[in-house]
Amino acid sequence: MKRYLRPRMRTPVSVAVMGTVVAAALAVSQGWAVGIVIEVVFVALAAGYWAWGGKDTDVGAVIGHRADERQASLEMKVTALQGKVMTGAAVVAFLVATVVRAVVWPFALFVVLAGLSGLAGWVIYRERGDGHDDGAAAEHAEPPVRARPGPRSP
Repeated sequence: MKRYLRPRMRTPVSVAVMGTVVAAALAVSQGWAVGIVIEVVFVALAAGYWAWGGKDTDVGAVIGHRADERQASLEMKVTALQGKVMTGAAVVAFLVATVVRAVVWPFALFVVLAGLSGLAGWVIYRERGDGHDDGAAAEHAEPPVRARPGPRSP
């Protein structure tokens, strides 16, 4: 999809497609009125992303897929924070569901998914030790030679 769409259109089109899927699922389960309302909301959201992606700001550059290294680093930090918050929320929801004796398996699914994705991240992004990582062996290097202090003068 990336090759066929202009960078500024990638996020809005993704939001619109996701909205259509959600609207179709809700139309089947809740009725056409709910599906149409959800579709209108997602179309408005996609239009908002399109407008925001054209602005000359950090967020606009990220949404418009024209981010520089600093903005890409910021996006990575924001995504990491989102993942941490969602993982914490899944654990808290699991504990609350356990305490009130509610149905636990949906919350347990997210807790297990968070754990497995964390494990996969450690495996994928680990330092391989093959000499390609900058400073990967720095912690195993020998300490620098210390000079003896000279004689003290009174």
